[in-house]
Amino acid sequence: MQNKLFNDSLTTRFNTLERNIKSKSNSFYDAYLDLLEATIKYFLDENNIAYDDSRTCGYLVKEGSIKNFLLVKLKLDEYTYYKLPDYIKKCNDHKHKKEKNLGIDSIINYLKVYFDLINYYFDYIKVGRVEFDANYFLSIYGETERQNNELKEEVQRLRDELRESYETNQLSKQDIEQYKSLLSIKEIEFLNLDEQNRILQTQISALKDIKINSMEEKLDRALEMLINLNGEIQENRVATDAVYRSITGEDIQTAMKKIKDNR
Repeated sequence: MQNKLFNDSLTTRFNTLERNIKSKSNSFYDAYLDLLEATIKYFLDENNIAYDDSRTCGYLVKEGSIKNFLLVKLKLDEYTYYKLPDYIKKCNDHKHKKEKNLGIDSIINYLKVYFDLINYYFDYIKVGRVEFDANYFLSIYGETERQNNELKEEVQRLRDELRESYETNQLSKQDIEQYKSLLSIKEIEFLNLDEQNRILQTQISALKDIKINSMEEKLDRALEMLINLNGEIQENRVATDAVYRSITGEDIQTAMKKIKDNR
């Protein structure tokens, strides 16, 4: 879902919010509060409404001129207006007490209020509304975690495939060093999910390169053995032909042709 908001700064904040939803991270509350505050201040700046930038967002939405702007100018319904300070307080409570877990119901409720707010502003400036798609946010909830599990399985599969070649020194020196330098899954798990996935994707690329190099080396060795074997076969054919000629007076190829012609 590509939501282009009023400016790049707000769009970046929204993208951060989405990443927290994908990671099921409680940092969602901090990102939501940051986005909401920046959005309200954007509305005020665009409409030349003075405010004390040192005051919290919760204070600002209750201040007389700002409350009048939201309720009278933007025509916010009372439910949406009163949910703003309510959610601001809950975000701050989470920030200081760390007592909430991030559930999909909270995400949908918080975002519905945010989308209603910005759509009132779109109506005010007479541009098209942005549709709130709850199913989209349901679909991305925990996406980073699901991807993380898939990447870990792929890394483990590739490691298992290459383990014997690594342990028996069948890889090149460079590939052995590369394999040895890779962080273990347990080491990676100390990082946040986004960073884990970035490193896991890098490891998959490295392991696939090692696997290709290993297959190429095995193919080269097989070709070398085949060439040597072919040389031995040719030498044996020459020797066999010489013995046959000394006994029968003709070479093997001539004898084989006679047999074929008589069939």
